[in-house]
Amino acid sequence: MDFGTILNDSFQYAKEGVWGKWKKWFFLIISMIIFPFILGYMIRMYRGEKPAPELDQWGSMFIDGLKLFVVELIYAAPVILIILIAFLPFASTLVTSGIISTDISIMTDTQAEQFISSHPEILSALATMVVLIFIAVILALIIAIFSFIGAVRFARTGLIAEGFNFSAILGTIRKIGWINYLLALIIIGVIGMVYGFVMNIVNIIPFVGLVIWLFLYPPFIIFMSRYASLVYDAG
Repeated sequence: MDFGTILNDSFQYAKEGVWGKWKKWFFLIISMIIFPFILGYMIRMYRGEKPAPELDQWGSMFIDGLKLFVVELIYAAPVILIILIAFLPFASTLVTSGIISTDISIMTDTQAEQFISSHPEILSALATMVVLIFIAVILALIIAIFSFIGAVRFARTGLIAEGFNFSAILGTIRKIGWINYLLALIIIGVIGMVYGFVMNIVNIIPFVGLVIWLFLYPPFIIFMSRYASLVYDAG
């Protein structure tokens, strides 16, 4: 798999999709706010449409976007459930122990240690939460392996059930090659983290940060969608 070609194709695809097309860029921003539209637009790119499609067929885009949301939500549900199981008991323990109403910051180190030692349930709940969050992270990574291909497979077939056809998904991954596929996920994951880090810094700027985020997110979505489509086609 030529990752350089895939990345360059995805970048040019995104650039040609929005650069100089300010009206389209504006409607993409609106589509992000009414999120089923942007998800429906992603479906069309997952299907391999080239160049980046125009914003039309709003009704079908909205319906397709809702379907993709369902697919992604089902994939994310186990992770969300584990995180809730991790945080809710810990939060409940903090409330019942009285630590919420106690200002530990004004205590000396000795007093703080005594307070914590007198409430061992806090440490126990904290340890449980850390373990469950670790499990959630591992599960999220495993799910990402299937959901990345599953979302594109759903787009290509139009059937929600095919987004969870794990035997077909594994077949596609085997055709791509496990090493190539995992490298593809790592590359796009790193790109996503770098983009997110930069955007978090930009968002610190009042108002202007939000404007920049809204301006840059559509081409990033187009880039990611094209990348996923090309990786899928490699199989």
